[in-house]
Amino acid sequence: MHELRITMRKLFMVMHYRGVPGTYCSRQFDECYRKKCKLQSPNYPGLYPRNVTCLLSLRQKEVPHCKHAMISVHQNAEHKVQMKRAASAPASLNKTSRAVRVWGDCTGQGERDYLVFYDGPSQSDPVLLRWCGGDLLPRVASRGPEMLVAFHSSAFSSPLHSLSPLRGFELEVDVMFSDSDSLDYQRDPRKCEFWVNATTWGVGPPRSGSVLSPRHTLPPNTTCTYRFHGLPGDTVWVYFLAYSHYSLLAPAAAAPAVLATPATSTTTARPLHNHLLILPTRTFSKFCGDNRVWRHRPPATPPPSPWIGLGGGSGSGRSHQPHPGTAGLGPGLGPGLGPGLPPPTPSSTACSMRLRIWDGGGASTAGLPVLASHCGADGPRLCAHAALGNATRATRSCGPHESYESSGTDLTIQHHVTEGTALHPVHWRLKYEFVDTNLGGEPWTGRGALLATGAVSAAGRPLSRPPIPCARLFRRLRSGEVFSPRNVFMFGRGGAANLSCIYRIEAAANERIRLSIDRASFGESADVCSTVPDPHTGRPTCAYLLGARAAELRVWEVPWRDVRLPRACLCDNATVAAARPFVYTSASRVLELTFTVTQLNVTEDFDNLNFHATFEMVRSNECSRKQRLRGAGGEIEFESPASSRSDLSCDGMPWMVEAHENKSLFLLTWGSFLPVAGPVDDSASSPSRCHTRSRILLYSGRPLRLLRVVCPLGHRERQFSLHVFSEEWFGLPAGQQLPAAPPGTLSYSPVAASMAAGGAGGPGGAQSSPSFLVEWVGRDQASAALHWLEISRPKLALQQRLWAQVGEKGAKPPPDLVLKGNLSLALGWDCPHKCPELNACISESLWCDGRPNCPSGFDEADPKCEYIGRRIFTWLPGGLYFAMASAGAGCVALLLGCLLLVLCRARARRRLLAKQDHGLGYGGGGSGLGTLSSVTSSRGTIGSRGSLSAGLSGGSLPGTYRRTKTRRRSDGTGRRLSGVDGDAIANQPRRVPTSELLLDANS
Repeated sequence: MHELRITMRKLFMVMHYRGVPGTYCSRQFDECYRKKCKLQSPNYPGLYPRNVTCLLSLRQKEVPHCKHAMISVHQNAEHKVQMKRAASAPASLNKTSRAVRVWGDCTGQGERDYLVFYDGPSQSDPVLLRWCGGDLLPRVASRGPEMLVAFHSSAFSSPLHSLSPLRGFELEVDVMFSDSDSLDYQRDPRKCEFWVNATTWGVGPPRSGSVLSPRHTLPPNTTCTYRFHGLPGDTVWVYFLAYSHYSLLAPAAAAPAVLATPATSTTTARPLHNHLLILPTRTFSKFCGDNRVWRHRPPATPPPSPWIGLGGGSGSGRSHQPHPGTAGLGPGLGPGLGPGLPPPTPSSTACSMRLRIWDGGGASTAGLPVLASHCGADGPRLCAHAALGNATRATRSCGPHESYESSGTDLTIQHHVTEGTALHPVHWRLKYEFVDTNLGGEPWTGRGALLATGAVSAAGRPLSRPPIPCARLFRRLRSGEVFSPRNVFMFGRGGAANLSCIYRIEAAANERIRLSIDRASFGESADVCSTVPDPHTGRPTCAYLLGARAAELRVWEVPWRDVRLPRACLCDNATVAAARPFVYTSASRVLELTFTVTQLNVTEDFDNLNFHATFEMVRSNECSRKQRLRGAGGEIEFESPASSRSDLSCDGMPWMVEAHENKSLFLLTWGSFLPVAGPVDDSASSPSRCHTRSRILLYSGRPLRLLRVVCPLGHRERQFSLHVFSEEWFGLPAGQQLPAAPPGTLSYSPVAASMAAGGAGGPGGAQSSPSFLVEWVGRDQASAALHWLEISRPKLALQQRLWAQVGEKGAKPPPDLVLKGNLSLALGWDCPHKCPELNACISESLWCDGRPNCPSGFDEADPKCEYIGRRIFTWLPGGLYFAMASAGAGCVALLLGCLLLVLCRARARRRLLAKQDHGLGYGGGGSGLGTLSSVTSSRGTIGSRGSLSAGLSGGSLPGTYRRTKTRRRSDGTGRRLSGVDGDAIANQPRRVPTSELLLDANS
């Protein structure tokens, strides 16, 4: 009796249920996650009655916040699932497999006892499994927090079945919880469909995540569809971390209607969750509403080893071609797979599970390209090594042959099961990510497929030219933003080894660009590089540790199409921030940004390697003078602060001095050389001491590199003069053709030939003309000047240099290469206009031009330079002589014509005055009184006999009139005529002509 009480107490502890009024054996089980619930047949472990129907209802009412509850039932112990067997199928004493009876085996002649599992609280819900005995009960899980289990015993049976009594069944009940926003359970009871939508950056959940196969049991003929939808410019990238599918069906020849699993061993049976393929368990945090929930995801349930399917696709790239064998297939799965129960037997279908992936989305998948189609154990492409990664171990990225990528914003995955997952368990896990391919601006191919040389450099190690995966152009915009790529395939996590992006911003005429960089992150490289100010310009530069990789953001000025000038370099995470952005205003109309990272590791992506910048256009005057010079020579003057209008409009613009083909360049300035890269010591004893912060920077080569830094001086004293030659002056000039071989030799050696072919840059093609880029950095009040000359070597000197480089050691040069006598006389035949101190030839136009061009002034020491006319006209180009002569001849002809016209008009006037004097009767002995014949006046017309017409002014005295027309005597003396009233003339307010006549009308 004591043992019976203990047994009853244990049964009471595990049998927390409520009976259903009016029924014999129906029970209601609630809150099975707090206490252990077990479903038992009536009178268990005794004989259960015949012809009864028991409804066992399971319900989980209390569900934690942000969780979803599911109920599962299973039993792996054979002695706890003893139900009636068919008389024709007695139990075997020497079994080699564990068998179960399902679906069709449970119907016919009413001689079966069976269990029916419903996915819900009523018998109208979908049927998950019909089970009528066997050696185990597979795990059956409901979609939600309720499940109904119906037990029906046959009316016809004997008390004893075979050699043992029918003890009934005892089933284990578990409650599973999933996150309410996870994708591992079916939300809609009518259809199994999942939508995964991309979100905007920084808003909502992350744009990547995991998708698990449904943890609950799917009814037969169920199709689950997963639709991934991205934002404009997105693509969808998915890869499977684990995939397993197996069938409990035995081979059709052995037992066509029996599901079987292989025998484990002679010991007790293993539970179904002991698998060979164990998915990794991860613990992470997740937000749900206002509460933070920590969840622990248990390992999924892999299959027994004989039916583990890990087959992967054989694609070699991210192809969007239809899968072989799927041409012509629509959304259906083929004949004989219609809905309805019971499902077809294994012999009637060749595919109990089908997985298909389409490149696209929408309500229908008809006409969409099929990326993959897999049947049964033929699994998809697998990236299994990615599942081995954790917080301390990183794995390589998944390649194109291990993943799938859509060509657009949508991707659809469809999973169809014909006989349900209770008999054909499927377990898979995939990772998805929405890949943002937006880069801003428009595509730019201005620099081709290679990044310009010199944009990438790390710790003094030359780097190869990496291809440009992102080159963008921003133009015709008043403002905008520039940001780093967010495409995972451009980073190490997506399989890339290096990242090189270039962004070009172009302004319109009379505009400049104001650039503001407010965020920059360089990942782990920030510890091996620091951003420091340049000692000469104060601009930020990158200082790498020896052997460090390159991770930098550079700003380039593009004053001309083929010239890029570095302006800033950022390489650490502390230089810029939203509160202290780096701001730069361009001096030209074009700016370029290069974002470069080399030696990417598999964990790096856009989260730790990124930058963000904004730009706007500001009004500014165009540079009014030509800053790119080419010619025989010239002078450049610098001044800061800028005072003239041209200096203000060209502030910040460099000067470009170029030589013609087969020529070299010579620069002359005054000051002292400073270290190019080292710090400037301002102590009095230091040779690098400079009295000003202003600098002259000399760049050379293609790409540009800083050659010299000059501390300028305003006064031009000879002891402070600095001489700078272009680099090819000390070798063969750029583009110089190899002269004829010296007499007595057949040809030059291959070394000389290679030098002639490659110039100073070495073999490999023609070189550009020599050039200097001169930049004035005016950081305080200062002035400076720079002279430049186009020079060339005499032919004899060039041949001597070649012989010294390629001739045999100890061999004497040919006689023609030995200088005889004075050096100037020896070079005179080949160089009539030269600078002896430079051993160089200069242009004829610089000879005797009134300005000393050679450092010693030798070009103005010629006695012929004393003629002032030659000094003036030899300074000008030859084409201006004819223009000046023509202009002078025209001016002389015009002056002569004007003089002749004035003389002719004066003579005609004298003749007219003489005729008028004769008409008035003013002869040599006349009395001065006489009669006027028709004389024109300014106020009217004087008629004959002295009558006055109406044109006279009313201001005249009555009876009198005034004659004011200028007249001269016939003798040409210019004296006034007799009878002129001099006082009246003097009282006039206007200037009175030399001759004026007053006539009295009464006389």
